[in-house]
Amino acid sequence: MISGHGYSRTHLGFRVFGEQFNAAAGPSVPKEKTNLPSDRVQNPHDPEATYAVKGTGAKKKEHVGYKVQVAETVTEATLAPGEPTQNFLTGIATQAAHHSDEAGAVQMQAEQTAMGLAKPPVLCVDGADVSAQELVAAAAEGRSLMGPAALPTNPGGRHPTTAFDIQVEQRRAVCPAGHANTQCSRLVAEATGKVTFRFEWGHHCTECPRRPQCVAPGQPHRSLVVGEQHSALQARRREQTTPAFLAAMKHRNAIEGTQSELVRAHGLRHARYRGLAKVRQQNYWAGAACNVKRWLRRQAWELTRATAARVAAAN
Repeated sequence: MISGHGYSRTHLGFRVFGEQFNAAAGPSVPKEKTNLPSDRVQNPHDPEATYAVKGTGAKKKEHVGYKVQVAETVTEATLAPGEPTQNFLTGIATQAAHHSDEAGAVQMQAEQTAMGLAKPPVLCVDGADVSAQELVAAAAEGRSLMGPAALPTNPGGRHPTTAFDIQVEQRRAVCPAGHANTQCSRLVAEATGKVTFRFEWGHHCTECPRRPQCVAPGQPHRSLVVGEQHSALQARRREQTTPAFLAAMKHRNAIEGTQSELVRAHGLRHARYRGLAKVRQQNYWAGAACNVKRWLRRQAWELTRATAARVAAAN
């Protein structure tokens, strides 16, 4: 038996064989890489540890293990020189490494709800948690979701979606040359029911001087496909370039320091146990230790300041 798990060697062997080989095509025919399950066994010593990859090229990072989402309070007050943070951790959600950040955000919210914590009026997140759907959902609940929306790509150097003024509700869009669309189609995906809108410019593109920067080779005219909640996404993309938004996002950036603290001082990147349940417990203890140390530093700082004030008053 593998220590700490209910996996026998035989059971694990059958699982690995089923994940890696196509039994219908013969016992020696391995599956194509694209057909391998994302939660397949990566390490026989911990079958629950999965593979994750982030970024591409020189920035590509890979690991086998688990993923952690961290939440903490935000204090908007400006700290004095040497003053310890007033922020404290309110949640640590441990998930399988191959799960998405969106799934981690849902898990974090569920765990905080189970602890009796209400949804914060302002939630500072990174770009992975910002989408048109999430922005609309937060606004409907009277909350603010603070985070940068991902920018669209512009293959071939052509005008990206952000160069267009799109009003989905009015079925109207204006291109960088100032022309309104000639057609708008509402599309519904048969499999998922997802609604999108396709805007087309037709004859406007024929003699347009911006055609080389806008229309792909071989295409008769420019077209764009956006979601039905694109207006919220467009508004965020414009807002995130303003000084006010950049200043507000400094509070979100502080969580990077917290992540570093958990890694350097509490070994967050080193799972000392096997299995998701035990790793989750380890991370809870790391978060608790971080909070205790922050509280002690805060108490010591306030005591020192109070003592200095009394001495100054006595003199």
